[in-house]
Amino acid sequence: MTNSSVQQKLFALGLTFLLMTGCVHHPQIQKQELPSRLEKAKFTIPLGEHMKFSIRLLGVELGAADVWVKEIVKVRDRDAYHIVVKVRSKKWVDLIYPVDDEHHSYIDAEHFHSLRYDRRGRQGDYRVDEVIDYDQVNHKARYESRRSGDIKEMLIPKDVHDQVSCTFWFRVQPMKPGDKIEIPINIDEKNWKLEVEVQAIEELNIDGFGKIHAIRAEPFARFQGLFVRRGRAWGWMSADERRIPLLMKTRIPVLGAINMVLVEYELGDYKVRA
Repeated sequence: MTNSSVQQKLFALGLTFLLMTGCVHHPQIQKQELPSRLEKAKFTIPLGEHMKFSIRLLGVELGAADVWVKEIVKVRDRDAYHIVVKVRSKKWVDLIYPVDDEHHSYIDAEHFHSLRYDRRGRQGDYRVDEVIDYDQVNHKARYESRRSGDIKEMLIPKDVHDQVSCTFWFRVQPMKPGDKIEIPINIDEKNWKLEVEVQAIEELNIDGFGKIHAIRAEPFARFQGLFVRRGRAWGWMSADERRIPLLMKTRIPVLGAINMVLVEYELGDYKVRA
């Protein structure tokens, strides 16, 4: 497996946990201070939620990512949340490595696993236009490339996720520091296991949002029983019932640290901008 392939997977999975260190102060809070509701209450995907993130390298903005919980639609007679993610590089970055990606994830409204994943976009010279339908009953997936016309079928594990739905599934889980949560994921026509270690509850002071108690977690990707450790990612999400992804830091060989920070959050009349 190439370094670039691993980097792309870690960057994609990094949407699960969003961190930027430059504007954050995070003294660790003791484990017993974790609100009991985090272990008991069940988070629900908020229809209409819109989040915007700034993607930065060494403090320089490279691009932006927008995430919307757009609507509920039918996918093979199942109610599904339609999640839209758009990632776009800045114009000056386009001269070096243009990125223009659009992801559509359809998440079962009852079980929160993926029913369909649709991606179109460009990363440098690489272009993609594909759709994957997940048959969660028979544990099969149908992959179609709209560029080449190739169609493939593959076996998938129970309750498998795409690289977007795993984020929302993780947000609904009860958790406490010390927990390790395993998520089956299908990416690039391969099945992965993502193990997420819930490490601590910390207080963050984020520009535009104030002080927020946040859950810190670190994901470890496994493929064919081996951990992928060529790059690492840490992330924080709010420790209240909203479970808002706040910040992410990925540490990638050669490139160093790529940071993503929440700069705008909107849900109904509730709007916050950094």
